[in-house]
Amino acid sequence: MKDRAEQVLTDLVLLKSTSDDPAEPIVEYVSGRLKKLGLKPRLHGDTRRPAIVAQFEAGGVALSGHLDTVPLGDGWTRDQAEVVEGVMYGRGSCDMKGGCTAMLLAAEELVAANVPFTLCFTTDEETTMVGAGAASKDPAIAGAPAVVITEPSDFNIVVKEKGLLQFSIKTSGKAAHASMPELGENAIVKMVKLLTSLDDLQKIPDDTLNNTTMCVDKIRGGTRVNVIPGECEVEIDVRYPPHMSTGSVLKLVRERIGEDGYDIRILHELPPVETDPSSDAVKTLKELGGPSAGVLAVPYATEMVMFRPTNRNVMVCGPGESKGCHIIDEKIEVAQIVKAAELYIEYCSRMV
Repeated sequence: MKDRAEQVLTDLVLLKSTSDDPAEPIVEYVSGRLKKLGLKPRLHGDTRRPAIVAQFEAGGVALSGHLDTVPLGDGWTRDQAEVVEGVMYGRGSCDMKGGCTAMLLAAEELVAANVPFTLCFTTDEETTMVGAGAASKDPAIAGAPAVVITEPSDFNIVVKEKGLLQFSIKTSGKAAHASMPELGENAIVKMVKLLTSLDDLQKIPDDTLNNTTMCVDKIRGGTRVNVIPGECEVEIDVRYPPHMSTGSVLKLVRERIGEDGYDIRILHELPPVETDPSSDAVKTLKELGGPSAGVLAVPYATEMVMFRPTNRNVMVCGPGESKGCHIIDEKIEVAQIVKAAELYIEYCSRMV
């Protein structure tokens, strides 16, 4: 299985699948492998960024993963899909084409053993998660005894995630020649004052899991060094615990920056999500994972939140480490993919 894992992961890594790339090539590749197993893939959501759902018999566990990745970025010291001592490098190798590879390998064995299961592959997790939301309504997923998202978790079982709010703040001024600043109004200066007033919310708490975190991650303003900027915009990412909401986060922001002099626009939001750790679905996966598998909460968001409204037994468990996501020289041990496939085979067999 290790050779097959390396080959499939190589194929997936070399298929570029950021939000700027067409999804069709990687959708066709995965659909083709599913069809060879006798499955009939069906597409959900946006036709340009669809989710693929394929079911083998009825009543089986649903395994889900996303095929899209963040952009490559600069500074890589390894080639894409390069293998060194059993470790494959490449964008998406860990997040999360490794998990998707394990799903495809598991499917081969499960079909041969006549064990029911469903696979779901999405192509817009890093952006909108529309595909997962649409796929969650498919009867094969809504009625599954469990949904396992194969995101990298180092084989720990994630049952709780923080909420997500991404929003922009825009300040407006008046453009003028930099030699005559009295004729203009500097939008960047306005923005600096607003961001300074948010300093306390941007401090990193000792316990990031149970407290709110705020990061200013993108800024745009000005056109030339000799022109007073007439506009400035920042994009902010907030992760918040279950006792908060989008409204309470924005209330904290407005208490500090006031009500006037800016425009706020919500870019993306996801509520907190939690699965009962005492459920049979979680306990069975924990038993198969062994003593080293923890049942835990994480500060980030996955498509778990999109499946939860239709299936109460949703969890994350996959190969690779979450800290290895979105980094230069992203990598995963090929042996972990084999281990994941074997875990999914046993879990699907047990949960029938």
